[in-house]
Amino acid sequence: MNRYALRVLYELLSRVGLNPSLRSADVPDTWLVQFVEGPDRLEPGRALDLGCGAGRNTRYFASHGWDVIGIDVLDRAIDKARSYTVDTAGKAWFLQGDVTRLGELDIGDGFNLIIDSGCYYGLSGDQRDAYAAGVTRVAAPEARLLMAGFTRIPGIVAGISEEDLARRFPGWQLRTSAQVPARELLRHTHIPFPLKVAMRTGRLEIHRFELSKVA
Repeated sequence: MNRYALRVLYELLSRVGLNPSLRSADVPDTWLVQFVEGPDRLEPGRALDLGCGAGRNTRYFASHGWDVIGIDVLDRAIDKARSYTVDTAGKAWFLQGDVTRLGELDIGDGFNLIIDSGCYYGLSGDQRDAYAAGVTRVAAPEARLLMAGFTRIPGIVAGISEEDLARRFPGWQLRTSAQVPARELLRHTHIPFPLKVAMRTGRLEIHRFELSKVA
């Protein structure tokens, strides 16, 4: 699916109220909390939230001392994120832009953390190459990349796999990989009923991946 078709799809879903990223509860992804509040939590630094939607993960990290930039291709998402964002002490910013063209967004570099909750999996092969190159370029040494998304959506996109990430992110090391239980996803994201059924029956799976930059 090319960049323009994907944007049209997300825009149509948004207009009819079915875009999950715009109908989510204002809480972070459950698995991200360990990196902020767990015993092995990361020291606050600069973070990038790619495909930020309405900004729930951006706001969560900003409220815990991170300087976070959220980026989304949809104006509607960015407007909603900005309208929701208060009391983050100026640590959360939102930009409308293409995550495969980070070099055009004037965001600088040195990001210690990159978050992607449901963005990368929807990109085409060429887009993924551009995304990976851009992320690697703006990431600080030893940065973490925390990514979650569908591993397969038959007939639409290829999804995410460990092999795909190893091929496109050669300067990164995979630290952990695990399936996200449907019940965990439903705590923070509104999922249309057909997708709920597909997830509960195992026809669709979401996985999360933690990578660290080593080169």
